[in-house]
Amino acid sequence: MTTTSAVWCRSGLALSLAALVLPSLANEISLAPERAGQYQAGKGVDATFLKVYDTWKQSSVLWNEATQQYGSGVPIGTFGWGTGLWGLADWRTANLAPTSGMIEGSWSGRVGQIAFGNAEYKSTYDTTWTPVDIAPLFSSGVPLGSQDNWTSSFSGYIRVTEAGTYNFSVLHDDGFYFKLRGANAPALELSHDFLNPRDALGFSNNLQLGVGLYSFELGAYDRLQAGVVELSWSRDGGVLSRIPKANLLAFGDVTPVPEPGTWVMLLAGLMALGLVTSRGRLRH
Repeated sequence: MTTTSAVWCRSGLALSLAALVLPSLANEISLAPERAGQYQAGKGVDATFLKVYDTWKQSSVLWNEATQQYGSGVPIGTFGWGTGLWGLADWRTANLAPTSGMIEGSWSGRVGQIAFGNAEYKSTYDTTWTPVDIAPLFSSGVPLGSQDNWTSSFSGYIRVTEAGTYNFSVLHDDGFYFKLRGANAPALELSHDFLNPRDALGFSNNLQLGVGLYSFELGAYDRLQAGVVELSWSRDGGVLSRIPKANLLAFGDVTPVPEPGTWVMLLAGLMALGLVTSRGRLRH
């Protein structure tokens, strides 16, 4: 299942993403969790960041020079000016089948929240859009001029602890894709291909989610200048806020929380064992 998308436009003078109120959306979509029930708090999800050489010249994104439009024509990499990343096709190449001489640097690890940008975004838009962390690729002081043409990818579970109405938003510059999976249904998808001004994009239908875990994938890329990616959610039509660390679980960190009845039975068993042991000692 793929929903149509709605762009929630914001200017540089708009409130931060955490204060953005979602519009009222009808025709909610019910999505059961892949893994129902309560789970222990998360410790973040797995992430990978890649730096593509600025001179890489094998983009497969199509460009129609006559109409000045993406999506038809010939690969941008065939033009003299067609260096670097131009769309989701190039994200897939970098992350799934990188060509020789494509990847300049990489970082992989666990992240507690999904909110990253390069130095230009932080110096120019941290206060007018939303503050984010510097992408780990650039945390060691990579010069500003070397912080273009990079990708990010994140995967794991989103932990829902209270059933209700939810929506999700991806702040991006230049492009991204987001997939959310529940039980017995195709993934819900959002995407923004090619080069775009920074913006936040969310589902055009709110989602009715149950208690449990929903797996997700998020991939994003930036070609030039300011780059950013942030994953946020809302509850019951309220404000968007960054998904906290406790609600992000890596695939290998899943620990169910026992049902209350299980705890009661376990406690009763321990008490009974203690009583039997005590009586046995008294007899001796």
